Amino acid sequence: MRAEERVLLSRRAIVSIAATFLLMGLVVSAYGPLLEHLTRRFGVSLPVAGATISVHFLGSLPGVFVAMWAIQRLRARDIVMTSSAVVAIGLAIIAFASSWPMFLAGVLVVGLGFGALVLSLNQLVAYSAGARRSALLNALNGCYSAGAVAGPILVAAFATRHFATLYLAGAFVWLVVIPGATGIAGRLPVAAGVPARPGVLVGIFICAFVLYVAVENGTGGWMTSHLESTGIASTSAATITSGFWLALVTGRLLITVVPARIPESTIVLAGSALGAVALFLATIAPLAPFAYVVAGLVIAPIFPTGIVWLAKLRPGDSRATAWLFPAASIGGTFGPGLIGIVIASAGVAWAPAVVGLVAAGMFVAFLAASRR
Repeated sequence: MRAEERVLLSRRAIVSIAATFLLMGLVVSAYGPLLEHLTRRFGVSLPVAGATISVHFLGSLPGVFVAMWAIQRLRARDIVMTSSAVVAIGLAIIAFASSWPMFLAGVLVVGLGFGALVLSLNQLVAYSAGARRSALLNALNGCYSAGAVAGPILVAAFATRHFATLYLAGAFVWLVVIPGATGIAGRLPVAAGVPARPGVLVGIFICAFVLYVAVENGTGGWMTSHLESTGIASTSAATITSGFWLALVTGRLLITVVPARIPESTIVLAGSALGAVALFLATIAPLAPFAYVVAGLVIAPIFPTGIVWLAKLRPGDSRATAWLFPAASIGGTFGPGLIGIVIASAGVAWAPAVVGLVAAGMFVAFLAASRR
């Protein structure tokens, strides 16, 4: 091990990180309910509009790799502050977009900043000083889900008439939270003399995280359209989508009261299995609104708890968990897009079944990790 400072987060830093997570959830969750508005605003088809989610995560992938390189060389606070500024710039581009390519360019820039923020913030908390890191990381990711609750509601209320104002306001608020990152101190641990490439165990976690992000964003991105296809009004469908994200908030907050003696692996495996079952039940139209909410509740702790699970297995080298974030970007880039291709062929009624199959694959991957 090289000598390193222990990561320390002041109260101001934790508040700033929580606010950043909240804003991230708000932006990402807005993409799904925004699809119908985009088809009218830019004159594109629904499958083309659905590519917005993939473009966001396509931008996040290079952001993740830049952060993986920078986190070991630069002060963490500088990376967080710069990444937040990049997101604000991307939101401003979206606000002033007068064409579909310009809108996608703004989404790409937002994704670039998101990729760096997702890696740096989660890593800093996972390797920070403190005994209840899993609880803290779940609570902070719960803030992400809390923001995701507001996203569909804001889209339903303001996107049609105040699209530009909505995104300009988001850019301004993002700039306001940047100074709080000055409360971050320390560096992440890196094992000297150990290859940076992932091993077999990390590779299994990578596969599982690719599938998890595809499940979360595939569900949040397509459930509004699926619910509308069952006869539910657009406003009600957007409200139920908010319920899915609210369930993610609730699930992550509930994990904070789970006794520390319960292994992270148990929490992750149970959430994966139950999430797959709930999504398959969503194919039954009368059950769909309830099944989606249950799915959000049970998959909620998978992402943050999985990070801490691997961090405890590889406590001396943060590069192990760093590989999970390119996996998240890949899952977000290709997952919703591939799901969209299948939906375009089979029909939107099959959306929950398609996502349910992905969730089943995620369970199998996590089960393989637990066996090792």
